[in-house]
Amino acid sequence: MNKPGGYMDVDRLQAETTLEGAAAKCGISLDVKGTGAEVRIDCQFGCGGDHCGRKEIAINTENPQKIFQCHAYECGFRGNLLTLMHGFLTASKPTGGKLKSDEFQRVKKVLAGISQPVVSGTALAAGPSKPPAAPSKSPPPANTPLIDSPEERVRELHNIDEKLIRDVATMNPTAASYIRRHPALSSESMTKWRCGYLPNDGGGDKRGWSLRGSILYPVLSEQGKVLAWTGRDVQFEQKEKEYQQLSPAERSGKEPPAKHRFPKGFHSGIELFGQQASRLQKPGYREFITQHGLIIVEGFNDVIGLDNHGIPALGIMSNRMTEQQGGKITRFAKQLCVNRVNLMFDCDDAGTEGAKEALWFFAERQLDAQLVWSPTMYESMYSGRQPEGLCRTVADRLFTLS
Repeated sequence: MNKPGGYMDVDRLQAETTLEGAAAKCGISLDVKGTGAEVRIDCQFGCGGDHCGRKEIAINTENPQKIFQCHAYECGFRGNLLTLMHGFLTASKPTGGKLKSDEFQRVKKVLAGISQPVVSGTALAAGPSKPPAAPSKSPPPANTPLIDSPEERVRELHNIDEKLIRDVATMNPTAASYIRRHPALSSESMTKWRCGYLPNDGGGDKRGWSLRGSILYPVLSEQGKVLAWTGRDVQFEQKEKEYQQLSPAERSGKEPPAKHRFPKGFHSGIELFGQQASRLQKPGYREFITQHGLIIVEGFNDVIGLDNHGIPALGIMSNRMTEQQGGKITRFAKQLCVNRVNLMFDCDDAGTEGAKEALWFFAERQLDAQLVWSPTMYESMYSGRQPEGLCRTVADRLFTLS
């Protein structure tokens, strides 16, 4: 019960309110995909990856606070049911990324049923309404190479790989442990791909300071210029374990740990890791693509691991392909390999869901799209595997079979 003096037990209210109930309190109805512990809905926060029917947001319905995360890499927004309701009401993120003061009070009152919603996101509102005015067309998002930025401090970031560490003997124990667990990241492959560990002291200057203590990967343009550096938190697994050990009450208001960090303003959903055209000059790569088609994987290490075996792959930097990425892959497929695309997402449940969506996307565009593997193909031999961990013999066998 709410206590005297206007106090509201927000944690209890969240626990007692279903996802559908919260949406109804906000005056909208939801198209929910899935049942059970995790369901998905479209992103409610106007992110760059928000495409109708894409279901980017995953919600843990068994968590009392209904913790959610948007899996569009341009967004990655996380929070609890209160934050989600703010998205229902405004179609935007809270100021500063967290509910505070007036925004918090507004959502709390809607949750408690003592205030009527005023929904800003007209496209989400339930019931009959006037058709919204056609939005004015804005130019599609684009990423500017760091070296071409008008800001000097941004231009200086284009070559921060010069101060990355690639010798595990000189890394701190946590970073060295991460590299050893990912054999695709040899000192040779990291040098080739301009990735490596940025030490905690920043490597002697302040460039890329916010990414110190991370494994850095460059996202290059098709012309080979650095568009952005993304950091992989080498302590992510430990942070995630500690977060999962928290009670629901302790998790309330805490952000779940993030595995990767992309710079603010960078549109990762329109790029592919490994898309630089110079890769086609490597001996045998054009021939492989002509024979087998494009190979599409999820992550940075997957691309690098297959490249170590002479297999060219492109990474979507997520387990969910965006429409823009799909369009770019379609363009490449038409130019290079007679419309053939092979999907090699991680061989797990999340990868399977992402692959299903991508298969539908390419089928609608009449591409010859197929799976390299799945958790049940080949008598479940590869269930739980990732492309980065394959040896050359297994990789060759898979592409012979496909």
